[in-house]
Amino acid sequence: GKFQEESIGTSKQPSIYDPTTELSKFKFPPSDILNDMKMRISVDQEEVKENKEKIKKALFDFDIPIVSIKATVGPTVTLYEIVLDKEVKIAKIRNHIDDIALRLSAQGVRVIAPIPGKGTIGIEVANKNPQIVSMRTIITSRKFQESKYELPIALGVTISNDVYIADLTKMPHLLVAGAPRQGEFVGLNVIITSLLYKKHPAELKFVLIDPKMVEFSMYAKLGKHYLAKLPREDESIITDTAKAVATLNSLCVEMGNRYNLLINASVRNIKDYNDKFKSNVLNPKEGHRFMPYIVVVIDELRDLIQTAGKEVQMLIVRIAQKARAVGIHLIIATQCPSINVITAMIRANFPARMAFKVSSEVDSKTILDTTGAQQLIGRGDMLLLCNSEVERVQCAFIDTPKIEAICEYISNQEGYSHPYLLPEPIVEFGVFGASGGEEIVEERDPLFLDIARMIVNSNNASTSFLQRQYLIGYNRARRIMDQMEAAGIVGPAQGGKPRNVLVDSITLETILNS
Repeated sequence: GKFQEESIGTSKQPSIYDPTTELSKFKFPPSDILNDMKMRISVDQEEVKENKEKIKKALFDFDIPIVSIKATVGPTVTLYEIVLDKEVKIAKIRNHIDDIALRLSAQGVRVIAPIPGKGTIGIEVANKNPQIVSMRTIITSRKFQESKYELPIALGVTISNDVYIADLTKMPHLLVAGAPRQGEFVGLNVIITSLLYKKHPAELKFVLIDPKMVEFSMYAKLGKHYLAKLPREDESIITDTAKAVATLNSLCVEMGNRYNLLINASVRNIKDYNDKFKSNVLNPKEGHRFMPYIVVVIDELRDLIQTAGKEVQMLIVRIAQKARAVGIHLIIATQCPSINVITAMIRANFPARMAFKVSSEVDSKTILDTTGAQQLIGRGDMLLLCNSEVERVQCAFIDTPKIEAICEYISNQEGYSHPYLLPEPIVEFGVFGASGGEEIVEERDPLFLDIARMIVNSNNASTSFLQRQYLIGYNRARRIMDQMEAAGIVGPAQGGKPRNVLVDSITLETILNS
């Protein structure tokens, strides 16, 4: 009777698969872990009145009549909206931007001419006493708590004092850049923290790539809850360049596997696929599985570009071009916003950009394709380019002890038996997997013959020597060295020392001819 009743109930309403069942007792971190800094947006009214008078006088002196001026006070800057007389052309005010900034004698004056969607001119002036936007204020805000976004990232507060929340799935990838110590790393922590407060471990996995080696170390405790890694790897935080390349390669394989599942399920994106899977429409015996979102965070792109160059760029671009539909999203950050690091290919595939204060207009154009970031005031003040619109946001603040407390709270709960395992990377001509598996040799590098002869003649078999002599990246130099080891020309790696050269020039020619 009980089985029949359950069967009848099931026929009326199919059972729903809940991916959070395995960790059903998981609790999100409480908001009181974070600092309770009451955010008071208050600016001396005398300061506002004084700035209004200065702006009016400056514009009058330059023969630019105005109809009205209105002030909107934000946490770090105040926006003065000006309605110009109908006779005045915008080009006229643009010609006097620097003069207006000089008259106001304030740091970080930025003129928006015109404000998009309004018939006004905007002049942003830094407040004398900027306010810190606390992470707790953002997390506990009604807007964040009631957000229906798939991957909500709470970034901070706008000039109009609204909490700014974006959906990473709509971005779908994010480039974060700025000069050192202007808030770029805090911005990454704010993004990660807001996702930890919103998504269950079954729904979200992070791939954290940290070439600096120490920045993401506090997140290592989240290994069995939120982190993804390569098989047979001990560390969940990726600090080695070769392992970073292998991981990005593995993500390309994961991307291909997920696309195959989407095709078999006749759906177009990960949300529709997971909805279908949770409704028990898809059969796990046919390889179907619930797919968590994967957010890849690279803390310093410059270090990867310097050591692995084109290889890293190609993998990042490949993921950025295709991975959004299958739930893989990239967040890459750098404190070196130059065209050597943020290349045209990367900019073209990262439509969403976060720019903190930079030192020059050139750097601002590299990040945002427009000027403005050089006029920010630092300490988390940023411009966010999203959906072709630029918004000024004061980034929320969270310090390292609070991040450690959040990670401790999560790690003390029951987790999975192991981190989320990515597939084995498929490598081209003789790349060793990061875990040191067997070499797959399909064809030798075009420089193999030249380099083999040079190494035997010079008796110097070091990877750095190859990089300098042939101007190639670390990974390619290592591949060639591994191929020569497989051919019996050089010995195995000896840590930081050069490898031993095992053959003379006559033996080498015999090996090459064979």
